[in-house]
Amino acid sequence: MKTRFYYKICYMATLVFVMTSCFNKIDDNIIINGTTATKTKMEEMNVPANFNFSTTGEIKFDIGTFDNTNKPIKGVVVAVYSYPEDKLLLKGITSTNGLIQLNQNIPTYVKKVAIRPDFIGLPSEFIVNVNNNIIKATFGGKNQTIPSELRENNQEKKLNKRSFRSPNETDEDDFSITTLGKWSKTGVPTYLENTRDDISSASLININANLPEHKNVKILNPNFMNSSNKNTLAITEEADVWITFVHEGTNWTNSLGFYTFDLNKHPTKKSEISTVKIIFPNVSYNGSGGGLTSGDKVKIGRFKAGTGIGFVLFAGGFNTSKGEVEKGEYIHYSHDILNIESTGSLRRHLIALNESATNRLLLCFEDRNRQEDETDNDFNDAIFFATSNPVKSISKDDIPNIITKIDNDNDGVADTDDEYPNDANKVVSNYIPAKNAYSSLAFEDLWPSKGDYDMNDLVVNYQFQEVFNANNEIVELNAKVYVKVILAKILNGWGFQMPIAPSLVKSVSGQSLLYKVITNSSNGTESGQDYATIIAFDNAIDQIKSEKSDTLNIKITFNSPIKKSVLGTPPYNPFIFQKNARGNEVHLMNMSPTQKINKTLLGSLNDRSNSGANTFYKSDAKLPWGLNIPENFTYPLEGKEILEGYLFFKNWVQSGGSSNSDWYINKPGYRNATKLSKLK
Repeated sequence: MKTRFYYKICYMATLVFVMTSCFNKIDDNIIINGTTATKTKMEEMNVPANFNFSTTGEIKFDIGTFDNTNKPIKGVVVAVYSYPEDKLLLKGITSTNGLIQLNQNIPTYVKKVAIRPDFIGLPSEFIVNVNNNIIKATFGGKNQTIPSELRENNQEKKLNKRSFRSPNETDEDDFSITTLGKWSKTGVPTYLENTRDDISSASLININANLPEHKNVKILNPNFMNSSNKNTLAITEEADVWITFVHEGTNWTNSLGFYTFDLNKHPTKKSEISTVKIIFPNVSYNGSGGGLTSGDKVKIGRFKAGTGIGFVLFAGGFNTSKGEVEKGEYIHYSHDILNIESTGSLRRHLIALNESATNRLLLCFEDRNRQEDETDNDFNDAIFFATSNPVKSISKDDIPNIITKIDNDNDGVADTDDEYPNDANKVVSNYIPAKNAYSSLAFEDLWPSKGDYDMNDLVVNYQFQEVFNANNEIVELNAKVYVKVILAKILNGWGFQMPIAPSLVKSVSGQSLLYKVITNSSNGTESGQDYATIIAFDNAIDQIKSEKSDTLNIKITFNSPIKKSVLGTPPYNPFIFQKNARGNEVHLMNMSPTQKINKTLLGSLNDRSNSGANTFYKSDAKLPWGLNIPENFTYPLEGKEILEGYLFFKNWVQSGGSSNSDWYINKPGYRNATKLSKLK
């Protein structure tokens, strides 16, 4: 490719200049008996004996999802984010026992996480602490987690600015407010029924298939939005009516009320509604700004035949400071004509669905102004069931039926949640570090002699994609890899070793092996290795990224699914090796060399490797030759030690990792930009 050839010519010219300066620097710093005459600033640090320079640590994730009968919910896709940074750390899917139990390495600076199941019937987010390298949370069931805190900007959710006006004031929404009883400071009614309604996992799965999070109902199920569909209750014979809380998924503390009307005369003006009764003053989960649990039930009264019941959602209507219902941001009515949007087709805020198997009517609200850009139109911001006695006293005419879960590949996960709806062997992808991001591996390549600690001899950027099946087993592994920079005289290759036998790998594709340095087995793993070793490239210069197409895309398939606990977390055991001396390997500290290592180099010169003590790639000053940075690394300029550019690196090291574990993040005061590359 012409542009790539031109790029490499320019790069080689630059490399000649840099290498010349490197040679001069190395010549001036003569190696004598494995040490140099002058100590570097890095060597002057007081490094704790057992510190291994790891920026990530292994965490056990133990996450459960249960319905309100305490039965497990299978097939819930759960995402875990760092808090408050909001960086995706892990995605998994609950198994038949309702659990996700995985081990994953995450950045050591992460002390809190936000766990989001995005599943109707479960709280949308819990924020929990990382305790003793364990992240544990239970959504639903009898032992639901009490989160450590609420998201900061939702601590009281969005408080309201307007109170109800008295009837003699001029306002379109003038109606009297009555209540069904008292409630607690958090808005939990004292008039709840003694027994909750059971809401089975099967019912929740069906609801989720119809109203999945962040999916526009008008696109997914357009027939639900027909203007001719009823979204009020029509009482056909005298009946008692109950409203049951199912779910809320919003940043607001909404309030739910109802009004009645004559079925022969639907209201066409707000002034025709004289009274609204509050059902649930605070439609918020316990642990998410309120105190409700799925299945909480309120009897709203006994109604005669011919009565119509409409509903009102006060968006942001509950003032958590006062424990009172106020007017809120908007008031949304069952009757579309009463709602605020200027466009008629956008005025619907409530859809009703018939769940015939349970004789329940599902009431589903969208709480935002539908003309606003941030509205997702998923109609699951607040969800309730309506039931009656006699059971059939509420008309089901002109109310669409809920659709049974669609699972085309029969893997137990609804198509709406399945990233691979037509492949029974694949369900969800977990990206490390994230789908649109890269982590970096930064190496010094003079091992077993020490380098200059600018950690820029070779910087490799990587992103791994783990493809899970419904049992959270890995069926496929994909890696995107490119060389970010080379500032060294030695030509190096790069690869990684996984802790599994080579025979478990079915195939490897996408490598760049051009110089007959590597001998692979037929499945693409390096031959002569006890563990599956994948060599991505044998000469880093060929992998300098000048265009998107220069990124290597490596695909690894397995003969059978592999548990993540067996495979571990990418980048596994990464290393560089000399192009002309395969046995000269450089690994991260305390990561074992492969079977190809030149054993005579271990423990020589500045290296203090000791296989008996399981110590590898630790210098006589207790320093490493490689670092794994869990984000795109801004490497130091040539000859500038890493602690010169990263001002809290030294604190991190000397504290044994307990202080400033986020030293590499670009926060104010964390960097000396004059010592760092400007390359993004």
